Amino acid sequence: MYQIIAHVKPGKESEHFDKVKGAYATLFINYKDIDGAYELAKYYIRDNGWEIIELEEEYFSIEDKDEMTDAYREYYDEIIEYGFTLIFNLYDESNE
Repeated sequence: MYQIIAHVKPGKESEHFDKVKGAYATLFINYKDIDGAYELAKYYIRDNGWEIIELEEEYFSIEDKDEMTDAYREYYDEIIEYGFTLIFNLYDESNE
């Protein structure tokens, strides 16, 4: 499993359009290789109505639940069942 971070902004079709300036998205992708995980990350971000500002090149490889931070450990079962999860940390213009 890989943890990938992206800086994103809401697209016109997003429920967050005109409500927030952007977000930092944390994606957990349960996939065999990092190249495929990055392609899936791009797909899931866009599929959720967001546009990518920057997809960080640095990523984390996670072998089991104990390697996840406490803040994200609750998502582990969801990632295993569905193959991914996205967590958006929204910010508005005052948080730039």
